[in-house]
Amino acid sequence: MGQLGKLFRPRSLSRSGHKVTLWKPTKVELLPREQKVFKEKYKDKQDDSMKQIVQNYKEGTLKIEEVPEPALKSGGVLVQSYHSLISAGTEKMKVDDSKRSYVGMAKARPEKARQVMETLKQAGPLATYRKVMNRLDAYTPLGYSLAGKVIEAAADVSEFEAGDMVACAGNTANHAEINWIPVNLCCKIPALTWGRKNDGEGSVLTDWAAFTTVGAIAMQGIRQADVHVGECVAVIGLGLVGLLSCLILKAAGCRVMGVDIDPAKVDLAQKMGVDIAGVPEVVDIQQMAMSFSDGYGADSILVTTGTKSNEPTIMAGNIARDRATIVDVGINKMDIPWQLYFEKELTVKHSRSYGPGRYDPNYELNGQDYPIGYVRWTEKRNMISFLDLMISGKIDIGPLITHEFSFSNANEAYKLLEGKGSELYVGILLKYDVSEETLKRSRIRTVCTILTKTKNGLNVGMIGAGNFARTMLLPNLKCPDVDLIGIATATGISAKDTARKFDFEICTTDYKELLDNKSINTIMIATRHNLHGKLVMDALKAGKHVYTEKPLCLNEEELKEIASLYNNSFNAAESRPLLMVGFNRRFAPLVKGMKAFFEKRNEPMVMHYRINAGYKEKSDWYQDRAVGGGRIIGEVCHFIDTLQFLTDALPVSVFAHAIKTDNQAITVEDNVAITIGFSDGSVGSITYLANGDPLFPKEYVDVFCENRVSVLDNFTRLTTMANGKKRVKRAILQDKGHKAEMKALINCVNGNGVAPISFESIFATTLATFKIHDSMKSQRMVPINNLQ
Repeated sequence: MGQLGKLFRPRSLSRSGHKVTLWKPTKVELLPREQKVFKEKYKDKQDDSMKQIVQNYKEGTLKIEEVPEPALKSGGVLVQSYHSLISAGTEKMKVDDSKRSYVGMAKARPEKARQVMETLKQAGPLATYRKVMNRLDAYTPLGYSLAGKVIEAAADVSEFEAGDMVACAGNTANHAEINWIPVNLCCKIPALTWGRKNDGEGSVLTDWAAFTTVGAIAMQGIRQADVHVGECVAVIGLGLVGLLSCLILKAAGCRVMGVDIDPAKVDLAQKMGVDIAGVPEVVDIQQMAMSFSDGYGADSILVTTGTKSNEPTIMAGNIARDRATIVDVGINKMDIPWQLYFEKELTVKHSRSYGPGRYDPNYELNGQDYPIGYVRWTEKRNMISFLDLMISGKIDIGPLITHEFSFSNANEAYKLLEGKGSELYVGILLKYDVSEETLKRSRIRTVCTILTKTKNGLNVGMIGAGNFARTMLLPNLKCPDVDLIGIATATGISAKDTARKFDFEICTTDYKELLDNKSINTIMIATRHNLHGKLVMDALKAGKHVYTEKPLCLNEEELKEIASLYNNSFNAAESRPLLMVGFNRRFAPLVKGMKAFFEKRNEPMVMHYRINAGYKEKSDWYQDRAVGGGRIIGEVCHFIDTLQFLTDALPVSVFAHAIKTDNQAITVEDNVAITIGFSDGSVGSITYLANGDPLFPKEYVDVFCENRVSVLDNFTRLTTMANGKKRVKRAILQDKGHKAEMKALINCVNGNGVAPISFESIFATTLATFKIHDSMKSQRMVPINNLQ
């Protein structure tokens, strides 16, 4: 028997439900002196912290919020913002959406409305309501283009160091005093090679460099058009992206024609050197294009508008030459007129934002670059290329800066987007206070939000605050027996928003603050799966009770470490903290009813659990074995635990077989049949499916034993049959046990000392998921009592 197998020998568990005394419960009471110390520790962090612009769709508000500094994660740098650029297109759309009614939002985003309806059919009204309201009533960051100074680099980053001036892009380059930026969305600002006054540090002024992200968008559109020197190129839509496109095209030796419905933007384009420009209501655009191109039509057309009208698409076809290229760079209706496009044999392309790498998490977040021999122009290389044009003086974006506001006065900037000003706006910059005093004030990772007297009982420090934690865990912890002390997340905006919604006393981007906090007796972990194992061990070493969402960890090495720590690092069994994993289904009322139906059985069960899990793309973090562990480790553990609960027995063997297909979009492990043998002789089969209709009910369990049958249909109906009599119990709302699970956790910590799930059960379930992978690989039955 291997080392892990020696820790627990398979046996039947007590039918009473894993009642194992683990420790003598201790109540943590914060005495008056300790409360004073608590206040003193965080008093300086209550008023001084980093500031960030946030939007709330539910309230329709936009404000500057004080939040903790973001965590310095691997693969990136912390950047102090000098200037950030407001996107007059994307951010205006978000601001407009926040002013709509819920019905208006649904009409504006029909694809989101469809997702809500699908969730409603699968999860029921309560879970759907929580999910939707969590999305709406949340702090949403704004901004994706900035320039500033690196103040700290992660240990695994060699490309940047503190003091580097950089331009940054992406969803983490927000309007905030400090941002964490991954290396592939960050590039150094080179030294000037022409006479424009610099910032004293030998680089382009950060007001210009803040345009780099939008410049990369324009650059990618031009690359998609594959233009050449001397060609005639039309740009339809002279907003920021359109005008930047015009500048780049002129620098590339093209003749450029501009079109916009706003006369002021047309005038600005002409002042910036566009060869010809016009307003459709004033001039005949098709005739202008013919004259401009010697009667041939434009070689390429960039459509850089953002409209639901199909007019730009029709106009592009009318002004194009035979076999021209049309590139959609903006957000447009593309209802292509077949006859027009067919007769000219036009090529239509779409431009993917900044360029190759965009929307690829391996590139953007994990730092995996594309070889230059195969992908010449990635999004980062497009950013660098645009910076090179600026530093060499080949483009002058000075005229595009129509407004500059101090960051503290950002609300005035957004009033322009709301149409509260009559003047022309194109490039709107926010300028930050970059003094040493401001930087010192911003570099705080723990912020006190409220000060309350800590209660006895479950005193929670939560690490991670994703959608599941906000909708299924925290709502069920809001009760008199629980005090929510601290919330830790990687981003300050998420930490502050969660603290606001659920009344946490402190929010932080440093989870060790929670481990060191003596008023916290229970750590709850709801991060991505790759962090679970380390956080569990750190919390146990700190002497905290631990609840972690599934899975417990991602590999046998971590499992072995956790088991050794849990069993050997405490003086006596009574001193061990609670370790609980979020296997909520065993707490569901109908699952309990199914178990009670077979309570007096004297023979093994035959069980079948079918899960219509739905498709997840391979790019999803859940599918990444290093981050999410894959769906077997990440999800199938739920169903193994449920079968354990029904049998009161440990799994002792597993055989698994996945489908085989040449379809590279499918993760074959997502469609698998698993057979599990249990220590009491029971047999369970789990059929996990990702290739079914998403609206078909998700979960179905049937159990046969001693001439009895019980069927659980998607946690809404339980059917039992015995002696020819059939009984059906229906649930008013779908209940997968989350509320009862949290109640069991609260009761356990608050006094009765009974572990809701024994550690040997948690251990066996986790090990079984690893053995499923072993079985699929070997195509053999694998025992679950050793490392072989």
